[in-house]
Amino acid sequence: MIKNTPVLWYTALFTAWSIDFLFWEKAPGISFLAFILVGLAALFTLSRKEDRPPDRLSLPLAAAVVVFAVLTIVREEPFTRVLNHLAALGLSALLLLTFRNGLWPRYAAGDYLLGGLRLLVDSLGGPIQLLTEDQSGKGSEKEAGENLADGDSDPDPEAEASDPDRGAEREARTGRKRALVPVIRGLLLAVPVLAVLGALLSAADPIFEAWYQDVINLFQLEKLPEYFGRSMLIALWTFLLAGLFLHALVKSEQGKLVSGGENWPPRLLGITETGIILGGVNALFLAFVFIQFRYFFGGEKNISLQGYTYSEYARRGFGELLGAAFFTLFLFMLLSSITTRDSRRAGTIFTGLTASLTAFIGVILVSSLQRLALYEAAYGFTRLRTYSHLCILWIGALFLGLLVLEITRRWEHFTLAAVLAVLGFILTLTVINVDGFIADRNLARAVEGETLDVHYLNSLSADAVPRLIQAAGQPGLTADQQKQIQAELACWAVMLNDRSQPWQSFTLPPYRARRLLNQNRELWEDIRAYRTTSGWSVLVDGDVRVCWIPGWD
Repeated sequence: MIKNTPVLWYTALFTAWSIDFLFWEKAPGISFLAFILVGLAALFTLSRKEDRPPDRLSLPLAAAVVVFAVLTIVREEPFTRVLNHLAALGLSALLLLTFRNGLWPRYAAGDYLLGGLRLLVDSLGGPIQLLTEDQSGKGSEKEAGENLADGDSDPDPEAEASDPDRGAEREARTGRKRALVPVIRGLLLAVPVLAVLGALLSAADPIFEAWYQDVINLFQLEKLPEYFGRSMLIALWTFLLAGLFLHALVKSEQGKLVSGGENWPPRLLGITETGIILGGVNALFLAFVFIQFRYFFGGEKNISLQGYTYSEYARRGFGELLGAAFFTLFLFMLLSSITTRDSRRAGTIFTGLTASLTAFIGVILVSSLQRLALYEAAYGFTRLRTYSHLCILWIGALFLGLLVLEITRRWEHFTLAAVLAVLGFILTLTVINVDGFIADRNLARAVEGETLDVHYLNSLSADAVPRLIQAAGQPGLTADQQKQIQAELACWAVMLNDRSQPWQSFTLPPYRARRLLNQNRELWEDIRAYRTTSGWSVLVDGDVRVCWIPGWD
């Protein structure tokens, strides 16, 4: 199956140990990026050792994995971080699936589903197959040894002469066994020597003594159950990673698309049935769009004639409109996949219907955006409203992209377009800085005289701290609002400086926030912070306020 089975196992073991080292009892941070880099380095090292180079299309995919892994430490806002983690892991799985064949741009929905199942099965079955082959090889060696005991000078000299690699592999295996004995003997002799010298050096230097004691504490008997559990997890990860690496190096070379050709999925509907479905949807959307232009886009006067206030009418149904857009998107992709278009007339009809459908969806999305804007004008910005804003824009972009693919008859790229839209949405969340954007817009509303929800600002992550620092002395805010923001900054300052984490948990937003807060201490110099048994608190004009940062215990 592969030439260097021991190297595969050692590489999988090192990668599995890195998981334990990076993540055990540590909050995720730069550790995730480090794990991704270790995994990619292991994969490409094995590829070179086995002389199984990746397909050229796997290189940009690997670069995309690294990009999204880097983005996990750029933002602290939870939803953005989770999506970046999922994107990096999903693209990593896609890289393993198509490492040698480079078929990922042509993957359809069925390929993703079947590929994921195949990867799961191979992560379990591949290592078992490797172990089975190793055992059969040991059985052959045992038979050869029995032949030698019966008086044969060579188990199969003609076979080794005709196959030099077989003899070389046998000699290398014997050499490794012989080399292992002096290593074990050296370790046993080194332990007492290191113990004596360590005790002497500890007595000579107190700092070294503390470090040496920490090393000794690693072997405390009460930690044996923990070590056993961690060892079992490392063994499990080694097993699974060996299967994943094996799939990427061997099985991905034999990768095939689910479709197997241009006749999949089967064309279940003719243009007549599809035309009736799309025609009915277009008629329904036409009626809805007519209502939107007559009443909602027509202004408050027309709506009030029907017994509704403008705000009541506008805020109703935003979620339903978004759901209708998603359902229509699914319907569009499904009908495009299963509709027969074997004539020019059928293709023209389908394209015309989908073009009108896209136009109606555009109006519906604009209506959704306007309703959402009225929500925000009345109550301010929240994370969910910001997510929805960006999601609507990317749904519109995806509809336009699918229409272009439909017109150009590039139906095989529909799924790729959807995947790129999802990745674009995640990138947009990262670039705009959701929590910083929310803080900026809500503070701008407060300057214009609107109510400022300081409690919601306090629930935001470290991504919002730079904007809060700018607002601490911003004209236009009331004295009470500025005082509350300064109290929040004082809490951030003491909690960030008091927080101690291993380097594996490092992310950029807390580091950047700590640096800016230390540079702007004068903003809250009259606010006193003090430590209690339950944490930090600040005293603001005689009132005690407990400091709390979301996600921190």
